[in-house]
Amino acid sequence: MTEHFASDEPLSIIEEEARAMAVCFGAAAPDEAASSLVDRILLRLGGAHVYLPKRSARSRKKTHEEIIRRFNGTNLFELARAYGISPRHLRRIISAERGKP
Repeated sequence: MTEHFASDEPLSIIEEEARAMAVCFGAAAPDEAASSLVDRILLRLGGAHVYLPKRSARSRKKTHEEIIRRFNGTNLFELARAYGISPRHLRRIISAERGKP
């Protein structure tokens, strides 16, 4: 298995998730599969700065729809706190949704 240090926390998370998926799909050697995946990621992306967005486009669309549904004109700051976004960004979401046909 690949050795990782505390500073490699994202890699540890990836390895844990890969191991969980390998177990779910009945892989004969989930530890080895997870370790191999991490090694391949390091080989291909080692040294690169990789940005991982918090939400996928699909999830973001659902979140925006939920925000629009919950927005009542007086709860802007409450929704911003609930969704972890700024009031300014929330206004942009609402404006964009209102502009759609």
